[in-house]
Amino acid sequence: MKNIWRLFGLIPTYKTRLLKVVLINTALGLVALLVPIIYKYVLDSIVGAVGSGFTAEVEAKIFTALAMLLGIYLVNVAFEYVSERLGDFLFIDVMWEIRKKMFRHLSTLSIDYYEQNRSGEILEKIGNGTMSFARWVYMIADGTLSTLISILLILIFLWFELPVVGLVMTIAMPLIIYISVFRNLKTKPLRREWMKRAEKGMGEIGETLSHVSTVRSFAQESYKLDRYSKEVDGYRISRLRNARYEWGFNAGRGVLQMVTIVLSIAIVAIGAIKGTYTVGDILLVSLYFQQLRGNLGPLSRAISETGDIETAAERMVEILDIQPTVVDLPQAQTLLELKSIQFKNVSFQYPGKEAKILKNISFMLSSGQTLALVGPSGVGKTTITKLLLRFYAPTSGKILINGEPIENFTQDSVRGLIGTVMQDVALFNETIEENLRFARPKATEEEIRSAAKTAHADIFIDKLPLNYKTLVGERGIKLSGGEKQRVAIARAILRDPQLIILDEATSSLDSRSEQFVQDGLHKLMSNKTAVVIAHRLSTVTHADKIIVLEKGKVLEQGNHDQLLKKKGLYAKLFSIQSPNSTHKTIDELLS
Repeated sequence: MKNIWRLFGLIPTYKTRLLKVVLINTALGLVALLVPIIYKYVLDSIVGAVGSGFTAEVEAKIFTALAMLLGIYLVNVAFEYVSERLGDFLFIDVMWEIRKKMFRHLSTLSIDYYEQNRSGEILEKIGNGTMSFARWVYMIADGTLSTLISILLILIFLWFELPVVGLVMTIAMPLIIYISVFRNLKTKPLRREWMKRAEKGMGEIGETLSHVSTVRSFAQESYKLDRYSKEVDGYRISRLRNARYEWGFNAGRGVLQMVTIVLSIAIVAIGAIKGTYTVGDILLVSLYFQQLRGNLGPLSRAISETGDIETAAERMVEILDIQPTVVDLPQAQTLLELKSIQFKNVSFQYPGKEAKILKNISFMLSSGQTLALVGPSGVGKTTITKLLLRFYAPTSGKILINGEPIENFTQDSVRGLIGTVMQDVALFNETIEENLRFARPKATEEEIRSAAKTAHADIFIDKLPLNYKTLVGERGIKLSGGEKQRVAIARAILRDPQLIILDEATSSLDSRSEQFVQDGLHKLMSNKTAVVIAHRLSTVTHADKIIVLEKGKVLEQGNHDQLLKKKGLYAKLFSIQSPNSTHKTIDELLS
């Protein structure tokens, strides 16, 4: 229960609403206790009048009792209406409140968490967990607590009216409840197993849908289906093993219930024959046992579901317990202007990796300058940009902004001055307009169209049936590579950042698309500080500073002319990448 209570702590303002529903359902339970007593009174009155004859007084008492019974049922209907209404609102509000708080927590986690966990599994944890927890809150409010109160009151009443029956019921009820609790403990590992299987299965679905074009281009639908089926089959096996336990425990509980009612009625029936009890007492015991059984059913389900919900809550708490690896200092300031960037002996090692990807990297970049990072894949070019974006903190060394440690500024303010254009453009499954507006939510339509025109994106947007209202599909699948790049450039232009990061922005484009994109990038980078990653050295000859990386270290540093004069690796690579060379990229040369 500790994980459920942990989640319950996220919604302290809902305790009053929960208490209202509990009180109403408790009142419902108390009203229901009167019904068997009235039935007993009516039956005993009828049986008593059989021998002596019906009198007006007896009839009046019977009709009065029946009128009371009608009144109780009407009150019961009114209470049920209010309870159902409050309970449904509580369920919906709790579910969405928890989901919002989980989303807020996820938005604070560092990027390494998402690089190590599949989005589908995260969604399954949150989706299943929030739904289960909201159901638990509703279940508690809708009658679990009032059920326990009703059971206790019935047992107390029976102890006073029918002590022997009260004793039998008091012995039987804890045993019946214990069966449910023991079943819960016994099946906990199975519940944890099937939830993990469900999360992995959802992870497979999420990955397949996100990369459906790749899956189909390789004709590997059956392969992905087999992987998903493996998780589903494991889920099914775990659920069936759990169900076998359920069948056995339910059967045992059913036998114990039947023995209890038969024994109780036998005691009362023998007492009625001897004159100790009345015929109405038999009906009273039968009705109270039906109430107990009716209460035990939901209570047993509540105990059983509490096990499921505790396991689901445990999976959510695992996320809540994860803390961001990069956090703002309490005294962190807002960065308003980016005047310089300096790396001082920066080394970095990814979590879980044995080797460092960057080793003692040092460079200085002033406002308005362009820095180019070149080198084969895997030497740490993109890692440098991730450190600039504060997705990670250096393992050692310092990153200085305006001469101060980057940690002195809030993450949001640092990223707020940066615009990125990557090779793999990430677009949302929204309209083109919404994807552009993501850079600056309060931008006007005129500003959005101006940015698109500057990036030459308006050329293809105006040809689309819905123009800026066109949906781009998951990850922009409806657009070509060049079109996505132009949307990304327009988005960066609209953001109007002080630092531009370009990561292989034109490496996979045809010549016509590259012409549009290069022109858009030129306008974007005008009078801006820029960090450019490129494999084709012809795209970075204009850079104020070029850093050649090899095996995570700075091999050469300077501008284009200076590096050519050194006749080192850069000069060799540039020569080989000339129009007459068969090698076009650094990776092709070094492979």
